[in-house]
Amino acid sequence: MNKPTIIDKRSLHLEDITKADFIPFLGGRPKRTFIITPDDIINLRILLNTTLSVTEFIKKM
Repeated sequence: MNKPTIIDKRSLHLEDITKADFIPFLGGRPKRTFIITPDDIINLRILLNTTLSVTEFIKKM
């Protein structure tokens, strides 16, 4: 006798919800200890110095 094949079409699984880094739908961004970290500032400076225009900068952000 053949066992029926079950295809899981859920986009959200229980094991995903139990993870510590899970962000619920429309739950917003996770809490940060710093608003802007020094790494963020360095990355923005690099991006500013490597783009040719403001619109290009905004597209790459």
